[in-house]
Amino acid sequence: MPKSPRILYICGGLQSSGSTLLSWCFLQRHDMNGYLDAPNDLLEEISPDIDSPFVWYKTTICCFRVTDILAHYRDMGWQVRPLLVVRDVRRVWDSLIRKPYGRNGTTAEDPPLRVRLRRFKEDWEQFRKARWPMLRFETFLADPERALEDACASLGLPWDPGMTTWPKSLEQIADTKRGNETFRHSRRDSLQATMRPESKSLSQTLAGDLKWLEAEFEEFNSCNDYPINLTSRIAHLRRTQQSVPRYSVTRKCERTTRRRPVPWLRRRLQHMRRKLAGALAAVSSMLAVQ
Repeated sequence: MPKSPRILYICGGLQSSGSTLLSWCFLQRHDMNGYLDAPNDLLEEISPDIDSPFVWYKTTICCFRVTDILAHYRDMGWQVRPLLVVRDVRRVWDSLIRKPYGRNGTTAEDPPLRVRLRRFKEDWEQFRKARWPMLRFETFLADPERALEDACASLGLPWDPGMTTWPKSLEQIADTKRGNETFRHSRRDSLQATMRPESKSLSQTLAGDLKWLEAEFEEFNSCNDYPINLTSRIAHLRRTQQSVPRYSVTRKCERTTRRRPVPWLRRRLQHMRRKLAGALAAVSSMLAVQ
């Protein structure tokens, strides 16, 4: 617990929502330090060594909702100010389903992707009801400086040009032990140099998942000016029409089966076959389009 109440800025979003990029921008402020990516399955004890006027805490919605995290740190004596990163969930899904950290599992630490997205939806509904600040990632891509300025104003923060010029090094950030791998590989020396255009099409989303995403998030899509319908290049090529959560992809399964090499190897081979089948389907789809 802090010695005196200080402001803790809590930022949350789904994995693959662009939240790590935004987190890096806020941590470049001269008056702020904290966590680039806090663990999503643990409520960290905030380090007393963070002596900046404002503390930043970014995490992803997986095991906890943002509203759960806000309540916890209020209980710990912090003044909290929340920020929710919003992105078209169909693009989030399409990215997550092919990433090693997008574990579509069945455990508490690696819950099914649909469970994570429902938790995000509940957070979005609460933020909307309470009129708490939200940052739409697509708006940020279109005009990053303006989007950051608006986010600062909604959080009661003055503008800091370091948010776009990135004067701090990795070593000056209090906690960078974790972080989105895509961001780590694509990060350059400024926001402008790092920005990349968004992919226009879905390539990994199966028909059943796309149908569920568009039905479950119909109001969300409408309120955030997202298209009612999107197409996926592999939706018609796979016999399995939705992704099935599996225990075999979870970290708990890896820890358990590592002590038994043969079952572990069998599971890994099965997982590799499924990944290969997905990759071949995507290639076939691209060739068919051409």
